[in-house]
Amino acid sequence: MTEKLIRWFLFGVVIALLPIIFNSLRLFTHGGSLTFGQLVGRGELLLVTAGISAKAIGELIGSSTSMKIPKIIAGGVSLVILALASLYFADVAATYANNQTLDLSVISRMSLILFLTAVVSGGSCVALAEVK
Repeated sequence: MTEKLIRWFLFGVVIALLPIIFNSLRLFTHGGSLTFGQLVGRGELLLVTAGISAKAIGELIGSSTSMKIPKIIAGGVSLVILALASLYFADVAATYANNQTLDLSVISRMSLILFLTAVVSGGSCVALAEVK
């Protein structure tokens, strides 16, 4: 189980964050100021969150029937996060497309909360999928 969690975290979570990490390196290299809002204020972290949640749900589907209740809870939370992150990203993207202004600090905070919740629930899904 530990091996699968580490693999999921490194190749699922960390690799999914590479575009955001690269963007921060790019801003530092070009001498720009860097705030968390600049990095994720357009919903980038929401897309990562949706991907992490979807992959975690996929790991859980088809696993054994042992520990049904914890699996239902972890999968359900991941599904809710997937839906929220996707819908929230759609709203943020549509608002930017209409040249309307948004509060970057709110988007950043909510994105971070959803992301951290996705990591916890996703990790739970991956761990529970290994229970025989």
